[in-house]
Amino acid sequence: MVNTKKVLDHGFVTLRNLAGPTRRVFQSDQFEALGGTPQLRHFDASDVDPANAARMSFGGQDQDRDYETEMKLNRYLMKNKHMTPFEMVVVWLEMKLPIFVARQFVRHGTARLNEISGRYVTLPAEWYIPEVVGAASADKKQGQVNTLPPLIQTAFQDDLKEQCAASYKLYLAYIRDGVAAEHARLFLHLNHYTHWLWKQDLRNMMGFLLLRDHGHAQIEAQAYAKVITELLHPHIPGLMDLYTDIMRGEGLS
Repeated sequence: MVNTKKVLDHGFVTLRNLAGPTRRVFQSDQFEALGGTPQLRHFDASDVDPANAARMSFGGQDQDRDYETEMKLNRYLMKNKHMTPFEMVVVWLEMKLPIFVARQFVRHGTARLNEISGRYVTLPAEWYIPEVVGAASADKKQGQVNTLPPLIQTAFQDDLKEQCAASYKLYLAYIRDGVAAEHARLFLHLNHYTHWLWKQDLRNMMGFLLLRDHGHAQIEAQAYAKVITELLHPHIPGLMDLYTDIMRGEGLS
């Protein structure tokens, strides 16, 4: 099962782990009964985890209930904004992303992250060049539209590549001359790639996705949010369908 997806030109997202409060070793038929597929058994988390956690309030957890019953409770919880049970599922992601995208993501203070440090390692020659260069939107202060003439887009891409390559060359040269990496990295641009581990509970992950997979979010941020949703869905399909249906409002109820 592939748990890594490419994003942008040099970026990616990997689903490293997805865990709930219950340790599981599934047989194929057991996993299918919980809404998954047999080849996805290596993560502990299940669609039923939030409902089972919610039943702790009445001392009714860990009883034998079918998948439909648990999903009915999950729907009730999410629809009525009883969201703490969804915090009992935790997501670990590995991401490589441009610095300017990363700095938008760290606004989500519920996440825990460990980022590669340009103080300790020489960062690779990886910077983001947009495939489509956006024009400034006339009707809002932020955002972009795809209306720039191809000639301007090509010139922007070429100039950006040239500037990034020249800056990276200086970055390496000054490291070789003995300048501390934490200062040499000042030559690098906001479109240079960084790399981190990201940990977040499912409730707040859904809130993160809701904001970043939105038409008002920056296009590059949307690309990462869409990929994260795609990575999560095969493992907890019922919960991600509820997210789409209720939180995003794309369902019928």
